[in-house]
Amino acid sequence: MTCFKKQVARKVREMQRSLFQRTGAIALSLLIAVALLPISPQQAAAVDPEKGIEVAVDSSSLDAAVTAAKADGVTVTQDADVDKGSATSQAELDAKKAEITEDYNSQIEALKAAAQEARQKLAEYATKKAAYDTALAQYNTDKAQYDSDLAQYNTDLAAYNAAMEELERKKNEDGYMKEPASQSLTFQSEPNATMSFPNGDQTYTQSEWKTYFDNNISSQLGSNPAYGANDFNYINSVANADETRVILHKDQPLKVQYTNLQNSYFNGKKISKVEYTYTLKNTGLPGVDSMPALIEKDPTVTLWYLNFYGEADINMKVKFYDEDGNVIDPTGALLNFSSLNHGIGTSSTPKVDGQDTVEKVRSFNGEFIEISGSSITKQPDGGAYASNNNEQKSAGSRFNTSEWDSDTNSNAWYGAIVGKVTNPEININIGASKRGVVWFALNSKIKAIAAPPKPVEPTPPTPPTEPVKPVITASYHYDVLYVKPQVEKKVLDQDNKDIDTNTVKTGSIVKFELTTTPFPAGHETIDSVIFRDTLPEGYELDLEATKSASPDYDVEYDEASRSLVFTGKDALITQINADRTKEAAVPAPMVVGKVTKEGTTYENQFDLDINHTYSVKSNTVKVSTPEKPSVSPKTGDDTVLIPITLMVLSAAALGARRVITRKNQSF
Repeated sequence: MTCFKKQVARKVREMQRSLFQRTGAIALSLLIAVALLPISPQQAAAVDPEKGIEVAVDSSSLDAAVTAAKADGVTVTQDADVDKGSATSQAELDAKKAEITEDYNSQIEALKAAAQEARQKLAEYATKKAAYDTALAQYNTDKAQYDSDLAQYNTDLAAYNAAMEELERKKNEDGYMKEPASQSLTFQSEPNATMSFPNGDQTYTQSEWKTYFDNNISSQLGSNPAYGANDFNYINSVANADETRVILHKDQPLKVQYTNLQNSYFNGKKISKVEYTYTLKNTGLPGVDSMPALIEKDPTVTLWYLNFYGEADINMKVKFYDEDGNVIDPTGALLNFSSLNHGIGTSSTPKVDGQDTVEKVRSFNGEFIEISGSSITKQPDGGAYASNNNEQKSAGSRFNTSEWDSDTNSNAWYGAIVGKVTNPEININIGASKRGVVWFALNSKIKAIAAPPKPVEPTPPTPPTEPVKPVITASYHYDVLYVKPQVEKKVLDQDNKDIDTNTVKTGSIVKFELTTTPFPAGHETIDSVIFRDTLPEGYELDLEATKSASPDYDVEYDEASRSLVFTGKDALITQINADRTKEAAVPAPMVVGKVTKEGTTYENQFDLDINHTYSVKSNTVKVSTPEKPSVSPKTGDDTVLIPITLMVLSAAALGARRVITRKNQSF
């Protein structure tokens, strides 16, 4: 009998093990299938099936910094959210919130720095843009003028080329340059020029000039007044307010500056100043190392000097300046050398009576261009002057002086030659041989016929460069934090005493309390809170008592599957979301019922579902009921075998159901 019982017990255990393995495999397959199901698009986006409930950290200061930076001109972009993970405790949650606050503060400082940079650079840009707009308006005006000037230039250039062709055809005719050249210098009259002596050279009054002459020069000329005294006294008496009396001393430069020039140009560029430097090189008179001169107020009229019938040699250096004070390179300019006389001394000038008297350009660091028909030619000694008499027809001249020796004479070319500048600084030696009073004028009034000025091509204006608007960039991001609610299942007696793992009487009241930690401050919007519990076999649910103990929930129970569902009512959901800046407690639903089977262990856990997305399982609790006392059979083996067999099979079936129930309760 005993052996038979052991065999039956062993058979029952084998059947239980087989059923457990099969049901476990089925349960695992179901879990895998559920895990692979797609997430419904209607689920709240912020709830994560793995991470839990999203918890917001105040980002208002960051948002304000973003708005302020944009207002200051910063191009702000939002980067992807940064996942700060999930917290499972209040301490961990507080630490992660502090980390996020620090991150936000760091981003705020970066945005403020970008805003400051933007304000500075955009202010600079605004200034540059305003200047550009002004410059652009001026450029448009200048461009219109340039277009007009260019059209005029093209017209003038065509006329110039035609004139030059005409000069080339007539270069061998009287009054035409033998080598046609264009005139780029306008330097003909400056009556309003301001004259000065920058080196402080002495100027003289009429009486002072006379005194100097009498004391230093007169005695060296001889006793005859006709030897020079008469000439001096005459010129001293007729000198006017436009003429300044000076004394040239041998080898001592005398510098004269002319400003306020109004009519002078080179290649279209304004000439604002001209500077002459005179240096007496020789008088040709024994004992005479100084020479009286009259400096003209108009630089184009230039000067008079007294030669006293000697061999005057005066070096003259010429510099032109633009409006910015820069030296102008006048290369290519044409200078007028005219009124160069060659005569014969008379009895009125007994010192040179019957001798040749000649006015000369002794040297020039440019090129001489002769005029066809002129008496002035390039000389072997490097100068330019008349080789023969050009004053008197009776002495072989083609014309008398009255016919050519004036700017108004049509034959003025007869006593002239042209000088072409080939160096930035003009260097001339002027002088005379056995003349008394000599006038030398430096200007551009060429005596050759129809020497036109070459038109100057206008310079196109340079368009201003538009400043580039600075682009100051910055980025920001939000931090995402989740919390995993901690759930706990308690098993209680009728007096709400914890009876987990205890043995209780069959038929006693056993309660299951389903608790979860509060939703933290900053939690996302909660749409649903659902507790699911599959009750163990042998536990008899008191549905009405359960509903009464769980007033915040709609309670549904499926007796066939023993599935119990608590769904948070609308009022509860509203209460949870009423102020998401504060922590929201979640009332614990209560399962009320009895344990009805003897010798049974009742194990149970529940699932918490939030927003149909995040699910978490509770701990497992258990209570047991005592075994029913054993009863010995009073009949033989045959009479006992059948009831025992039926009992074993019944126990096996019950055990299988209990295993299945337990597996349904496990995660």
